[in-house]
Amino acid sequence: MSEVLVAGGRACGVRLASGERLAADAVILNSDVAAVASGLLGQAIRHGAQTIPTKARSLSAMTWSLTATTDDFPLTRHNVFFSRDYAAEFRDIFQRGALPQEPTVYVCAQDRCDEDGPSRGEERLLVLVNAPPNGDRHHYDTTEIEQCAMQTFNLLERNGLKIHRRPDATQVTTPTDFDRLFPGTGGALYGRSSHRWTASFQRPGARTRIPGLYLAGGSTHPGPGVPMAALSGRSAARCLVADLTSRSTFPRMAMFGGTSMH
Repeated sequence: MSEVLVAGGRACGVRLASGERLAADAVILNSDVAAVASGLLGQAIRHGAQTIPTKARSLSAMTWSLTATTDDFPLTRHNVFFSRDYAAEFRDIFQRGALPQEPTVYVCAQDRCDEDGPSRGEERLLVLVNAPPNGDRHHYDTTEIEQCAMQTFNLLERNGLKIHRRPDATQVTTPTDFDRLFPGTGGALYGRSSHRWTASFQRPGARTRIPGLYLAGGSTHPGPGVPMAALSGRSAARCLVADLTSRSTFPRMAMFGGTSMH
């Protein structure tokens, strides 16, 4: 999809990248809110969501998806190896706009359950470190990626986990790649940052300022993550059905944030 169509002040369909037009009574968008506010899905719906300032973006990431063997380390499905200076890590990311000199590393052993013993061969791993959401302004070249990989896998090895990687079985994803996958975000993975106590109330709800246009996904209320995104889809569907069946179809009043008085 490349554009949400609007007629008579309300969403009425979409235009695909191929040019094909699909008419609709309502549209639910599961793109990042930033793509709406920046006009990437059409200038006609730009005012339907609030802009997320660059400084309010959440974290991005550098990830390695790989098939590898590991030494006899008691990995479970989800594992976190913390930096020795957690505060410095976030100063690097948010103040310097740079990859952390010593990152905290998340490792997901995708083929394991928490009760499994040591691995007996190759397995699928996702290795992730936090990164600045600047993929729309900064290109991560080979040298920067390799330096981050060295710091990441050295930290794991210091903590007893040695991963034997094969270059032909490793896929690296940078903030630049995430920005390409989720346009308008700079690579931010969680929508608006949750740093301040009011941040949760600044996430948009399902309804927008445009009748017939609804939002869902990790950048909307209630927040990021698969369970939360699923709840946002349920909320969008509930709002759509309520509006379709109400006496005043598609009311023009909208309330932003996590609390709806409709």
